Amino acid sequence: MAENFLQPAGRNTLEEVGEEYFDELVARSFLQPHSTEKNKFVMHDLVHDLAIMFAGEFYFRAEELQNAAEVDIKTRHLSHNAKGNYPISKLLGVCDRIKHTRTFLAINLNEWIPFNMENAPYILLSHLKYLRALSFNSFPLESVPDSIGELIHLRYLDLSETHIVTLPESLGNLYNLQTLKLYRCTNLKLLPVGMKDLVNLRHLDIRGTWSLQEMPKGMSKLKNLQFLSDYVVGKREENKITELGALADLHRSISIGKLENVVNSSEALEARMSDKDGIDSITLSWSSNEEENTVDSEMERDILDKLRPHTNLKGLFIYGYRGTTFPDWLGHSSYRNITTITLYGCRNCCMLPSLGQLPSLKHLEIGFFGSLGIVGAEFYFYENDESCVETPPFQKLETLFFESMPCWKEWRSMVLNAFPRLRELTIRKCPSLRGDLPNHLPSLQSLQIEKCDEVSCCVPRAPAINSLSISGKHLVGSVVEAITNTQLTCLTSLCISDCSSHIWFPVSAIPPSLRVLMIQGCRELEFQMDGQHHSLQKLYIGSSCDSVASFSLLDAFPNVKNVDIKYCGNMECIVVSRPLSSLRYLCITHCGSLKSVSTLWMAAPQLEQLSLVACPEIDLSDTGHPHRSPRYLCISYSEKLVTSVAFMNSQFHGITSLSIEGGYNESVSVKCLPKEGWLPASLESLTLFRMKSVETLECKGLAHLTSLQHLSIDECPKLENMEGEKLPASLIQLTIYKSPLLGNRCQKKDPQVWSKISHIRAIKVDSRWIW
Repeated sequence: MAENFLQPAGRNTLEEVGEEYFDELVARSFLQPHSTEKNKFVMHDLVHDLAIMFAGEFYFRAEELQNAAEVDIKTRHLSHNAKGNYPISKLLGVCDRIKHTRTFLAINLNEWIPFNMENAPYILLSHLKYLRALSFNSFPLESVPDSIGELIHLRYLDLSETHIVTLPESLGNLYNLQTLKLYRCTNLKLLPVGMKDLVNLRHLDIRGTWSLQEMPKGMSKLKNLQFLSDYVVGKREENKITELGALADLHRSISIGKLENVVNSSEALEARMSDKDGIDSITLSWSSNEEENTVDSEMERDILDKLRPHTNLKGLFIYGYRGTTFPDWLGHSSYRNITTITLYGCRNCCMLPSLGQLPSLKHLEIGFFGSLGIVGAEFYFYENDESCVETPPFQKLETLFFESMPCWKEWRSMVLNAFPRLRELTIRKCPSLRGDLPNHLPSLQSLQIEKCDEVSCCVPRAPAINSLSISGKHLVGSVVEAITNTQLTCLTSLCISDCSSHIWFPVSAIPPSLRVLMIQGCRELEFQMDGQHHSLQKLYIGSSCDSVASFSLLDAFPNVKNVDIKYCGNMECIVVSRPLSSLRYLCITHCGSLKSVSTLWMAAPQLEQLSLVACPEIDLSDTGHPHRSPRYLCISYSEKLVTSVAFMNSQFHGITSLSIEGGYNESVSVKCLPKEGWLPASLESLTLFRMKSVETLECKGLAHLTSLQHLSIDECPKLENMEGEKLPASLIQLTIYKSPLLGNRCQKKDPQVWSKISHIRAIKVDSRWIW
């Protein structure tokens, strides 16, 4: 569209014509659906090579510096691939020779890829005056040059995920602009006053611009808009919600925020939302104000009533609605296409809308209803609507989610045939909810009940259930009992948490199909070692099993791959008497009494990742010699660790990634790191994290690391100096985060520090690449 290849045909818009072209390219295999990512398409290598051949000298992609051709004076379409090694500075040097370029696109750039943009935006805008498509997506850009207004041919501008706070008023000169993308410009506060002059604008994407305060005046003049992602309602005459009334051709989705600025229902009616048949998803949100006590609930209801969308709607999301009841249109069966509804933060509502008769509703989320006490028949049927009796309520609903409803006491689920297709049911933080849940859910696969201690029965008749996550004193006991006495043949994931009662859990009772077992906050839980379980892949134990000093549970799971043990303060040793040949990942943190993991170490010859954090008593010198070393090690710094020969032992000879953490032990007082010869020579990546007392980085301690490529210094507030000649020549990336003393010296290119790091190709300080 930016290159003017699309022309309207009959009643079809430019966008519809473009979609037809795209579908034709897919049908002819010029483009193919991505194998794993939805809504993404790729080009076959042979087709790509053919396209490159035909593009010839008109196309140049700055990617690999080696064997790169010279930029031709005829170049019309220019791109820079941040994943390559072609420096942007080299590209900028030839801009004066390619003044007729139509396209510049930044590709594959994100905050993790080293990129120093230098003065790229200013140079590009000063030379490439004929651009029609320009993308600075993810550039570390804090402001846009005023000269952007000189690109009068520009039709497509992408400034998404930049750090801009405002846009220059000269942007209003771009009268040919059709697409403006400002997605996730989280610092952006205001749009230019001249936005109303962009009369050819068709797409304005401001999703994720959380700081945007209001819309500029006169948005109603942009009558060609096909997509307006967000509209922030203002208080002034020319940026009220009434401006939306003139935008008749809006399509796809829209989010309308700060609806508290709508004065009355007449203003809401003038937005003419019911006439916009192209919108299939709408978000309506009121800003939260806990001090607001003077709300006219009837007026609020009337405003929402007049914001009634067209019946073509597929998705409805309401946040912070301030009325006590919902208007009748919400849940009316005429909305036959609605598949998703989210209602959040409606703290004054004492009754849910009647949603049970929406014929296509699949996903429903309800949360933060502070005044709701009962969910009853009104949830399933309209009052006195006998025509609905033959149709099962929520006949197509697949996921149902309730959260944070402190006054909800009763769920009157007397409708026996409701929820015939419900697959996932989640109820979180509803502490007053009593009684039983719906008992017959034939299609239920996942059930999560969290912090609902008064619920009595939590395992409904659900033969297909494969995931259970239950917390609370009474519920955990009933779940373990149900598992022991019931054949849950499909259960693959079980999470139980926050139970202070004693629970006896026989290993033999664990369903054979279970692959994931997570236990959190069950301090009195004990396992009965009366068998082995061969299907379990992942085990998590946190703040549990306090009666166990010698932990031998792993013997029951010979095929486990991932083990996570955290905050088990009474655990002194982990004992394994059988091989754990499948174990790949082991993480043990905050186990203050743990001294030995020697048998576990020897039983897991295929271990790849090992984390031992905040376990000050652990002794690594007695771990023996496993068949091979893990590749990744994360460990807390301690004097015992330094004085041991652990790192020089053959057991750690193959480590490629090492993270040393110091923030969990306030007694650590080391000033210099690392000691010479202490680290394994195989290291490719090294992270120093929260080493709060370290003041000096010893280059000598790193000199023998000839394979080291990545060095990260994270939250080391006293680190300021570097001693020795320089960091290893193999380093390609240095990252310094929340370490202001060293970071400032690097940014200022302090000679004492810079001479030791200037050879590194990519240097990042906090969020900015400086080299």
